[in-house]
Amino acid sequence: MTYAEPAPDQLRQIIRDHISNQEKMHGAFVVVDERTGDLRRLELVRVHERVGKTGDYYYSCTDMKDVETDELLDLDFDIEEKAGQLKVADIRIHKDDGIPRYIYGENDQRVSLPVAQLVPTMGGSLITGKVSFMETDEGLKINAVVLNAHPGKHGFHIHEKGDCSDQGNAAGGHFNPDAVPHGDVEKHGFQKAHAGDLGNIEIGSDGKGTLEKVIAGLTLEEGQYGVVGRSVIVHEKADDFGQPTGNAGGRIACGVIPSK
Repeated sequence: MTYAEPAPDQLRQIIRDHISNQEKMHGAFVVVDERTGDLRRLELVRVHERVGKTGDYYYSCTDMKDVETDELLDLDFDIEEKAGQLKVADIRIHKDDGIPRYIYGENDQRVSLPVAQLVPTMGGSLITGKVSFMETDEGLKINAVVLNAHPGKHGFHIHEKGDCSDQGNAAGGHFNPDAVPHGDVEKHGFQKAHAGDLGNIEIGSDGKGTLEKVIAGLTLEEGQYGVVGRSVIVHEKADDFGQPTGNAGGRIACGVIPSK
């Protein structure tokens, strides 16, 4: 027997009903975080308008809020059809505060992205964040979110070593394989800026800031401009692009760039 393709509104309602049923049965909608194994209690913010089909599954996404951390998560829902009945088959956390955990490659296979987990360099600080890295045709796409930082601009750089010990000082200096002066690599390229000179991330009054840049020439592959195994540093002050390293002050957060 052949069944009609479900309408987009029908797929979105399947997701809403699944979440509502879980809340009624268990008192909350809970998912397991694949990265940590932790249970996360979530509240629905919205179901995305976009729906589609990949392989044997339909899919859509939701924005959901972690009730304990207020972190905004993007969840992928796979919906399967059996004998004309639709039901949720799988749920995955796709993005944390806009930072993707994976992309879809050939044959709709999930490809994990390397994500540096920012941690404070000083005791008593609550600063956290995430930085993801994705190869594109235009260059290396870098997405970052920083939380619980002081408002204003903060220098944001890739440093040469993958070591956040000693209050972040073990990360060494800016990633600078061409031994050139400090600058803005997005604007001026490798010949007039350190390869790790990403400028500033601006933090709002709520302590949150985001950054998105595409840097031509940087890569996740091994080689002169490879960033895997290095560190991302958030500085206490703004990078004013002065010499030798932008006068951005101390290191307030650090995260090592993993291979995946």
